[in-house]
Amino acid sequence: MEGVARRVLERVYSVEIFVACLSFALVAIALIADVLGRELFGNGIFGAQKFAVFCTAVAGLLGFAVVVHAGGHLRVQAVDRVFPTSWHGPMARLGDLISAGICLFFGVYAVEFVKGAEELGETDMVLQIPVWPIQLVVPYLFLISAARYALYAIFPAIRPAEKEHE
Repeated sequence: MEGVARRVLERVYSVEIFVACLSFALVAIALIADVLGRELFGNGIFGAQKFAVFCTAVAGLLGFAVVVHAGGHLRVQAVDRVFPTSWHGPMARLGDLISAGICLFFGVYAVEFVKGAEELGETDMVLQIPVWPIQLVVPYLFLISAARYALYAIFPAIRPAEKEHE
């Protein structure tokens, strides 16, 4: 079961990286096209800048889930020196469970937020498109991170090594 969890998380991570890179590529394409339109034809591309903002938001928000997967999240390392090293494993599992709970809480709240935007029919003022599909990345990042942390607590061997912060 541990191997399945590891493979699933790796595949999800690959998709997240692909979507984040695609989002950044679309930002570059939209902004370059907008600038070229202004310089060559005297008019930019309607909505290109707003589209780039949405793509940047998607890529940036996905960064949260990517960082959790890569073990780059921040934590207080001074606590490590307070407790015996034999406690570090159980404390890491407890920390993962707490993190899973926090992410689940915010994920549920984010689902309600997005549902509210959809029910109200909120649209972007420039592009006149519904904003809730773009907002879906927020509950996704919290819920997938909650699942990751829960799996790290259940299967400590799949937990990523923490990155050293200088």
